Amino acid sequence: MVLLKRLPPKGKNMLVIGTTSEVDFLESLGICSAFAVTYHVPILRNEDAKKVLEQLKVFAEDDIEAAAEALNNDMPIKKLYMLIEMAVQGPHGGSAEAIYSGKEKIDITHFLECLNDIVRPY
Repeated sequence: MVLLKRLPPKGKNMLVIGTTSEVDFLESLGICSAFAVTYHVPILRNEDAKKVLEQLKVFAEDDIEAAAEALNNDMPIKKLYMLIEMAVQGPHGGSAEAIYSGKEKIDITHFLECLNDIVRPY
């Protein structure tokens, strides 16, 4: 908290970006008042998630719809990027470079397994 309120050295600028899903907790600690702007990012709906997945170009065209539908209309963008990062590693690791270069695509079965790992059962 002290570091958030400290001014940067003269002639220097500072940009601090904080993300949370627990705004009430940060407000109770008095941290929110240290930020000049608060911006709410809505949870992604299937159509939005599909657009993100299309832009990333990490899925086969046939798998994009299934991947978006599996998210059940309630995936925050930060969690979606974490899920994608988990999935590009592949089931045995080391696939990320091939996927990001476009030589390979994320296996939909592995993506669904990663999704199952991060979704809390209710």
